[in-house]
Amino acid sequence: MNTSSPGPARNNRKAPRCERHDALLHPEEQAELAARFPAGHQAQMAFLLAAYTRNASAVAALLGTRARTVHRYCRGWSMPPGPRLRRALRRRVLDLVCPRCLSDRAVEEARQAKRDARRAARRIPREQDGPHR
Repeated sequence: MNTSSPGPARNNRKAPRCERHDALLHPEEQAELAARFPAGHQAQMAFLLAAYTRNASAVAALLGTRARTVHRYCRGWSMPPGPRLRRALRRRVLDLVCPRCLSDRAVEEARQAKRDARRAARRIPREQDGPHR
């Protein structure tokens, strides 16, 4: 799909697109992203709420809204979310669904685990020696 050309291909908002990884995604990864991306604001809000273990206040803090609003949108509130909330919701859901974002997150968690292990290994000799005077 040529996104630099004008017309329907450029303005197609139905296909989810990760801003950071859109150019890097292979066709099979794009298909996986499209299959896993929830359709509709209510489904996206419910997906995000489930991803954060039903913690509405955490989701509300991520989206910049109130927990009550999160619950309302999950239940199918008749008021549509505003453009700012729609963008924030879409960006957060894409971070949880995009295959490249998931692999980036796994790599970063592995690096953090290695850092923590090195720090713990450096602390052990100091604690065993006792106080130095």
